[in-house]
Amino acid sequence: MNAILALSFLLCQGSQENHQKVYDLNVESVVAIRGMAPLGERSGSGVILTKEGHILCSYAVVPQGSTKVRVWTKGPRQYDAEIVNHSKADEITILKIKPKEGQKLPEFKPVTCADSSKSQQGDTVYTLGNASNSIINDDSPSLNVGIFSGTYRLAEPRANSTYVGTVLETTAAVNIGIEGGPLLNADGKMIGMITLNYSPSRFLGAAIPWNTLKDPVALLMDPRNAKVTDTPDVPAGEGSFGATIADKDGKVVVTAVEKGGAADLAGLTPGTIILAFGDMPVKNAAELLGKLKGLEAGTKVYFKVNIEGLDDKVTVELAGKKKQ
Repeated sequence: MNAILALSFLLCQGSQENHQKVYDLNVESVVAIRGMAPLGERSGSGVILTKEGHILCSYAVVPQGSTKVRVWTKGPRQYDAEIVNHSKADEITILKIKPKEGQKLPEFKPVTCADSSKSQQGDTVYTLGNASNSIINDDSPSLNVGIFSGTYRLAEPRANSTYVGTVLETTAAVNIGIEGGPLLNADGKMIGMITLNYSPSRFLGAAIPWNTLKDPVALLMDPRNAKVTDTPDVPAGEGSFGATIADKDGKVVVTAVEKGGAADLAGLTPGTIILAFGDMPVKNAAELLGKLKGLEAGTKVYFKVNIEGLDDKVTVELAGKKKQ
């Protein structure tokens, strides 16, 4: 019995040491975010992506049109930030910390990311972030531990979230204010971004897998890109394309697709290059959106595209406006 107790103590102690290791590795990479969204002030979390101060956060916290965006790092240190780019469909916004006049920014510590597909049920995972404004009010990022309990698909957006698709489920606590923070594996590497979206039939926290986010993040981070153009809300009866597009290196590129939307059902994926609308070459994203505007739901439109290096032709049947 004493041997069993001693073994249990050693295992517990080892876990405690790993908890501290994960915290120490990421405490300088996790930030609090607050901004004035179009419908009021919002707070949440984010992770530092570059030494220069680029930050990944949730679109639910910093949606399009937000102003007065501020970032808090451990210290506490407060900075102003600007919106670099965003993708509503992927629920991500990219920020950049900007110095005040005469201010010299430090070198920031980026988070390290890992292949989320290698995570297995039962793996130890952590959530870390600005839960209940713990960073802003107490200079203390909130750390929680649990297991990776599985994957499932979110069917519709909830709780200000905009992402629909596969998520990682975790028993680690997911509280208000931690959205946009990282889900970390036992090595302290980010395998997902926490979302407040949930399924009514499941009662644990969820994170968008890093493997789902890494390509849109890379595209949005590219300074050569134009601002992402989100598919606007359409009037009743008008068709929805269901994709986000941007101009990149002289090409019109799909940056995100609405899960289950018209573009998704037609086989378009992030990274698809749109070459032509019908037989007419597409010059830029704004021109293409102009051609789509006003077309009725149910209209079939034809595109020449390049998917993963292969030219193809696809037909997209514009969807109806979603119920609010």
